[in-house]
Amino acid sequence: MMRGLKKLFDITGMFRRFVILTLLRLPFDPFYNIIHALFLKHAFDAVNDTDKSALATACALFGVGSILLFLNNGTVWTIYSAFVARWTAALRRKLFRHISSLSLKQMEERTAGEWITRLNADLRAAAAVLDQPIHLPHAAVSLANICVSSIILASASPMMFGLVILFAAPHLLISQLAVVRPMTRLAADVQEAMAENASDMDTVIACADTALVYDAQGFLLERFEKSSLNVMRKSMRLHRRRALGNGLIPLMGISGYLAMLLAGGSRIAGGAMAFGSLIAVLQYRVGFLKSLNMFLNSMTNIKTAMAGVKRVCETMSIVPEE
Repeated sequence: MMRGLKKLFDITGMFRRFVILTLLRLPFDPFYNIIHALFLKHAFDAVNDTDKSALATACALFGVGSILLFLNNGTVWTIYSAFVARWTAALRRKLFRHISSLSLKQMEERTAGEWITRLNADLRAAAAVLDQPIHLPHAAVSLANICVSSIILASASPMMFGLVILFAAPHLLISQLAVVRPMTRLAADVQEAMAENASDMDTVIACADTALVYDAQGFLLERFEKSSLNVMRKSMRLHRRRALGNGLIPLMGISGYLAMLLAGGSRIAGGAMAFGSLIAVLQYRVGFLKSLNMFLNSMTNIKTAMAGVKRVCETMSIVPEE
């Protein structure tokens, strides 16, 4: 996967700017999670102690911190969106120029639908790595929050951190083995089926007069229908895999939440933990699972987009004839 992404950035450049913008975005989720956890802890402690001034201070600090974080996040994403628009335009220009430089013999080796798919559908799939939600930038952001939340949870309560890992590990393994790994192959099958369907559609349009003379309209339409149904079948396989991964997180999340509530309740009853501390730990767990889910979804989407990346790199590797 990393090799394919490197080839894509070698085609377009701008890798250094992408890394800088991603690094500027990384602190948002960890700080947002920390601010929420600290606010909940101090707010519940203030309510238990009936301390109105402490509650007002906690609310004020939470409000100021959230405003500053979202201002920073909005600024970074605004710059990033402009960068991605330029990056996508550069990729489209270079791909179009490369295809235009090929000889007539090389162009005729593939159907018109194949070239249309490579210039449009494949390019959109490849560009999705950067310009679509829950892809490469979100994978980096979620991984940063997973690391920070894990360190804080392990420091605050090793037992609670162990419970989080106990219920998160099976979800991670099942998602990687049953969902993420097959996604590139399934997405590549969809891209190939779309290329075949585009070729059949082009034949129906371009050969309409000839088909009318030889009474072959039914044959061409039947062929187009079969390729359309093939696209639908292969797309449904892709969506079923993705739905399987999306259905795992609620099951694991609810089970882990109940286990942590039972363990935390017993510690509160024994005087080993305050209620505010338990709420803070649960908030760190929420941030951990939210980022884990985002990371898995991002990896699934990246694997899907890699089919387009590979086909774009394959197109760019065609050497024009002298």
